[in-house]
Amino acid sequence: MSEARAITIGIDVGGTFTDAVLGDGVETVRAKALTTQDDISRGVIDACELLAARKGLTLDALLPSVQRFGLGTTAVTNALASRSGRRVGLITTRGFEDCVPAANGRVISQDGWLRLPWSIAPRRCIAGVNERIDRNGTVLTPLDPAEVVDAARRLVELEGIEALAVSFLWSFRNPAHEDQAVAAIATALPDLRVTSGASLLPQSREYERSTLALLNAYTSGALRGVDELQRQLDVRGLGVPILLMHSAGGSISAAEAHRMPIGLAQSGPAAGVTAAAMIARRSGFTNAISCDMGGTTLDIAVVMGGEPLRKVRGEVMGVWTALSLIDVDSIGAGGGSIAWADALGIMQVGPKSAGAYPGPACYGRGGTQPTVTDALLALGYIDPTRFLGGAMPLDPTAALAACARLGEGIGLEPEQAAWGIRAISLSGMVKAVKSRLVERGLDPAENALVSYGGCGGLFAADIARAIGARTVIFPEFASVFSAFGAAASDIRRERIRAVGLPAGETGAMLEGAFAELSGALAQDLAADGVAPADRTIIFEADMRFRRQRWELSIALTEAEVAAGSLDSAVERFLGEYARRYGKGALMAGMEVELTLLRAIGIGQTVKATFNHAGAASGKGPVAASGVREVRLERDGPRAEIDLIAPESLAFGRTLSGPALLDASDTTIWIPPQSSARVDANMSLVLELEP
Repeated sequence: MSEARAITIGIDVGGTFTDAVLGDGVETVRAKALTTQDDISRGVIDACELLAARKGLTLDALLPSVQRFGLGTTAVTNALASRSGRRVGLITTRGFEDCVPAANGRVISQDGWLRLPWSIAPRRCIAGVNERIDRNGTVLTPLDPAEVVDAARRLVELEGIEALAVSFLWSFRNPAHEDQAVAAIATALPDLRVTSGASLLPQSREYERSTLALLNAYTSGALRGVDELQRQLDVRGLGVPILLMHSAGGSISAAEAHRMPIGLAQSGPAAGVTAAAMIARRSGFTNAISCDMGGTTLDIAVVMGGEPLRKVRGEVMGVWTALSLIDVDSIGAGGGSIAWADALGIMQVGPKSAGAYPGPACYGRGGTQPTVTDALLALGYIDPTRFLGGAMPLDPTAALAACARLGEGIGLEPEQAAWGIRAISLSGMVKAVKSRLVERGLDPAENALVSYGGCGGLFAADIARAIGARTVIFPEFASVFSAFGAAASDIRRERIRAVGLPAGETGAMLEGAFAELSGALAQDLAADGVAPADRTIIFEADMRFRRQRWELSIALTEAEVAAGSLDSAVERFLGEYARRYGKGALMAGMEVELTLLRAIGIGQTVKATFNHAGAASGKGPVAASGVREVRLERDGPRAEIDLIAPESLAFGRTLSGPALLDASDTTIWIPPQSSARVDANMSLVLELEP
């Protein structure tokens, strides 16, 4: 597919800023606007207006020529975090009404007490009906559709249910009863949104299948803002549908997003990790750690073999469920994270964020509590006149005053308090990154750290040094990298088929399963407008040792799919199991089970590209454009740090620390005993001395 001169726009709606990129096949430009949480379309339109202005156009003149509009959105995340989704109910097999309220035996610690996690559907909102299908898919007790409709009516009339999930025992083996129930409810109550668990997750684990259906119903009203954005853009000339980033790291159509809105639960972070994997590969690293620090959180993920690590089960906003998503850990450490003192007078940072409104104290919008951004400004790391390219000057006096108020209560001078805020934030980030590497058994020295997000450049080098990583990559579009991912990702659809057989006994069914999944994916990609020549289908097998609870996903080769044999895949499973858990965890003669087959359909689309340097355009070190006094220690005087102007960077140029690079929308800290170079992707590649 030719991408030359294809105009693409990517948007990432974050908690504080709405980031935007525009590519035309020759160059890519970027912009930032404040997020408008009450109506995301205003912030997105503001960012698009800035993009158009950077191309010397009005937005109305630009939009008709746009061939791709990608969006990473927090709409679903916000509905879950604020507990503002629809009131939902569940219809399940009689006798299993307590499966979801029991929370699968899980408890959480809250204020010193062990409690059950948040329940999406209270017990009174769950109804059981007579039906039974056995583990082989045989109907034992037929379903009475009238009983299902009566149960749905009761939930609507007595409990005020706005959306409904249907999840029956063993429905993944035979979904006939769920299909009948959904059809009967849709006919009797056409205004009620109904979700079938088996249609979303046709595999075992009834708890995860039920919670996924409930989460999907709960968030079914979260995309109204996206629909309104599409309407406004259409009116102004956009001629293509919005493509939304989903949690597994690909794009989907609005129709698919409405069918499964819960798939957007980690839309923005997934876009960033997708872009991080791209830039790591282009810089020669197949293994990397991605760190995205924006205004609200630090999002951490791992890239192995050039691809982001994914998971198929885990927590989504406190609810244990099954969902295919890029494996991202988030902690409350962003530029807007608020610093405070606990009852013992110990300084803490986050997880609460000042957001865009009122924002940090230095924004001048009424915020009074000190944030990480206030601390960085008070310490001298940030130039108050260059924030957002000078479009939003910051108030250093207000920042220092906020730090002073915190310091007064714990016996610290204002700049000492600011230094403490940065140090505590850095410590939390290092701990989180180390934990992710340890649980995967990874050596930091063999992984590059890809840093992005508006605030990430001021912490990434120190994080890398603390964990033992030697290389840090700062992409050219670091501050808007998730928006770039939204503009550069392919369409991705998945289909699964439950198996549950010993791996050595699957030969007879593999050919039919592969054909069935391939055919379904071809229809999915066709519905998304992907031409046959632009489609690729790959397969994975989820395997485990017999009677274990957890699986490993093993990629299948084309030869294995063609031959219908999993012998080599079993060997790779054993090797990966030994790598993760040690050879001592392997037991001779243990039977390997194939739990399910997964088919992934990739649809190539028009997408943004990285700016390319071409032939070397610069040589030798970059000269400093000035100095700024920065406080690097808790006590003692400030140090004069060289300033590097971004316009002086070119492919082949080098610089040494300590230095600060003041870009228009981010600042990068280059510490002592480090050197950096500009590579052919226009990324700044930092090498740390041992």
